[in-house]
Amino acid sequence: ILFSCKKDEDETKPIITINAPVHLQQINGIDTVPVMATISDDRNIERVSVSLRNANDIPVLTTITENPNTSNYNLNVLYFFDDIHLASGQYNFAISAYDGENTTTKYVEIFLNEAPKNREGIFVIGNTGTNSDVYYLDNTYNGNFYQSIFGDFIGAAVNSYNQQLIHASSVTGSVSAIDLNSGSGLWNIPIITSPPTPFYLGFLYANQSVYMGKRNGGIQGYDKNGAGNYSALSALGYYMESALIHNNTYLVTEQQQISGGFVNLVLYWMASGIEVQQVTVNEDIKGIYSQTTYTIVLFTNDVSSSGKLIFYDIPTGLTSSPFNINVGQIDDCVEISAGVYLVAEGGNITLINANSFSTLPYLTGISASKIWYDDFTNELFVVNGNLLSVYDYSSKALKGSYTHASIIKEVVFWYNK
Repeated sequence: ILFSCKKDEDETKPIITINAPVHLQQINGIDTVPVMATISDDRNIERVSVSLRNANDIPVLTTITENPNTSNYNLNVLYFFDDIHLASGQYNFAISAYDGENTTTKYVEIFLNEAPKNREGIFVIGNTGTNSDVYYLDNTYNGNFYQSIFGDFIGAAVNSYNQQLIHASSVTGSVSAIDLNSGSGLWNIPIITSPPTPFYLGFLYANQSVYMGKRNGGIQGYDKNGAGNYSALSALGYYMESALIHNNTYLVTEQQQISGGFVNLVLYWMASGIEVQQVTVNEDIKGIYSQTTYTIVLFTNDVSSSGKLIFYDIPTGLTSSPFNINVGQIDDCVEISAGVYLVAEGGNITLINANSFSTLPYLTGISASKIWYDDFTNELFVVNGNLLSVYDYSSKALKGSYTHASIIKEVVFWYNK
């Protein structure tokens, strides 16, 4: 005679009553929120977890786990919203209880008001040829020495998401990142000093990554940790000088001929680094901007050193210049909003509207070698040699100025996120 014994099954699930937070409670990042619930079971509650989940039921912050080992448990934990980048919107607190066999999960929906964006300050960078002198400006434009970075200069950026100051050299030095909270070095990729020299001739910072154009024809991307995350090949005999990431789909590059005056615009897939298409421009490109899904705007200087606006249509690969912007040689340009730009040329700054095919004088009789626009504060930063002047963009009123010890190469903005 065979006897089979079956262990008593526990068919009773834990019972959860959520007491806090309440339905659609408003929470401000980065708050600390009490999460309270009463949990009971006919046997023993082994584990309780608390997590914040998005609309796809994916955890977006830290999960808190408790091990009560009792049949009745009063959950009372403090949940810290420790991600300053978490966007505003509706989220769910998920509270789960497990009794060894059964799990119960209950949800309460909350509304998060994301942590406000703030500008922490401004970095102004000059270079003596052997070192970059980096100064920190507060929001009233008072400057203090921050760091000296060895090497020549090709580009710099602030990765505010990861709180890094990125500096890139061309011939001597490295591509490196500094922790903005501690001031210590995070990662460093030395320049290869053997020929061809200079090693890097192009720089782009976008999407928390750095993209470097090599003189030997390569395009190399580095992530927030300095690890390689992208590579592509330039056309033979060409190098990337400037670039744009368009709609997170294409890497759009200006490629200069190493020996000669030819200039190409070359597109690569962001996903693979494979070339998509290229078009001959043969004009010095001063700015590359996205206008629509299928249209890219180029500002160039033509062979007569006159400023020019070119539309590039991605589906056809064709270029056109539908109107004459009537400006002199462009020294620099900056995007204010989609299709609206400022160009520094001939001692003037001119407003170009590529949507309405119109131009307007913005500031006249002002020497500007470089210009930057901070859309967060609506400020225009204008550099003439070692002098930085700051204007309110809307009123054109001068808000302040700063004089650097050397010719200013770069101005970058540091935000809290």
